[in-house]
Amino acid sequence: MPDPRQDWTEALNITSYLPLRVPDREQVDQLTARLRVHVGHLVLKVDEAINDECHDTADRETARWLLGRVDHTLSQGPGPDNRTAAVHLEDLALNCRALSAIYSHNQETGQSAAIALPSTAS
Repeated sequence: MPDPRQDWTEALNITSYLPLRVPDREQVDQLTARLRVHVGHLVLKVDEAINDECHDTADRETARWLLGRVDHTLSQGPGPDNRTAAVHLEDLALNCRALSAIYSHNQETGQSAAIALPSTAS
C-alpha cells in the first residue's frame, strides 16, 4: 500500500488549482479510494490513543472534534460531479494529514498533538 504522506501530497497537489481547474476524475477516484483506507486506519489508531489518555484536555477534545469531522467527510462520499469529488478528495487529504500528525505525536510522546484550528481573525 502506498505511503499515506505520498497520497495526501499528491491529492493536495492535484486539487491545488480548484476551482479553476478540476482534476481528472479517474485520478481523483483512485486517490480517494486509497485515502479512505488510510483515513479509516488512522481513525481507529487516533480514537484508541485518545481513549487511552486519562485527562480531558483541549488537545484531546480537538482530536475528538477532528474525528467527528472525518466521520462526516467519510459519510458524505465524493458527490455527483467531478468538482465535488475533487473537493471531497481534498478534504480526505487534509483529514489524513491531521490524523497522521496526531497519531505520530502520540506515538512519540504518549500525548495528543495540538491541532491548530483555522484563525478567525481577519
